[in-house]
Amino acid sequence: MMSWVYDLPIWLASIVYIGGMSALAAAGVLLVRRGVAHRAITHNDVAGPIMATLGTVLAVMLSFMVVTMWQEYDNASSFVAQEASDIADLYHESAIFPEPIRGEVQAALRHYVALVIRDEWPRMRDGRESAATRLAAIRAVTLVQQYQPTTLGQQTAQADALAHAHGFLDARRQRLFANSESVPRLLWAMMIFISIVTLGSAYFFRVDNPRAHLLMTVALAAVIGAIFVLIAELDLPFRGPMQIAPSAFAKDYTAFSDTLP
Repeated sequence: MMSWVYDLPIWLASIVYIGGMSALAAAGVLLVRRGVAHRAITHNDVAGPIMATLGTVLAVMLSFMVVTMWQEYDNASSFVAQEASDIADLYHESAIFPEPIRGEVQAALRHYVALVIRDEWPRMRDGRESAATRLAAIRAVTLVQQYQPTTLGQQTAQADALAHAHGFLDARRQRLFANSESVPRLLWAMMIFISIVTLGSAYFFRVDNPRAHLLMTVALAAVIGAIFVLIAELDLPFRGPMQIAPSAFAKDYTAFSDTLP
């Protein structure tokens, strides 16, 4: 629902969210104060608890969303680290294999890591994945599975290699899944609705100083807008300006290149 935000730099998205909500809030205050006889609004003792309840509901919801989005962002980063770690372990585990299987497995892993960095990561910005990268992953795992060890040491190495191979495939699936699941439309709609109701309630407080009333309402709208920016930017961790970088894969690729004769 908010995927358009990933096409904008953070500063511009912040202006759109915060500036837009602040402008709407200011317009609402001015219209209400102009259209309603302010001297008739005398029940702040009743409006206060209602506003406090609405504010509490909104604060709890937005706080929960920020914490959840940060946890998912951190988990996605862990998937990347786990995938790169399993690939590195598989690469070094295959060193005990005889030629030509050793060279084939290591070449397949180097090819996979290069495709992740150069092909799949840019595609993930648009919520896509790379078919070529998926095939490269399957080829690397297939090579390990088809290897026929002849010694006990090679059998042990193959078992460990298969564990790392399945581990990096699992981490890859989790990484791609994290790039496809976002905040449901209904949840976005409810957050926006509760925000509008809360801001609208602030219009009807009796505040003798119009500027103070305007500033307080705009400040509330700006804070809500800022939290919306944070939720949207953390929602899909492989898109937008806060995209998780493939630095773990870059380190793998550099280490693999250093081992070449």
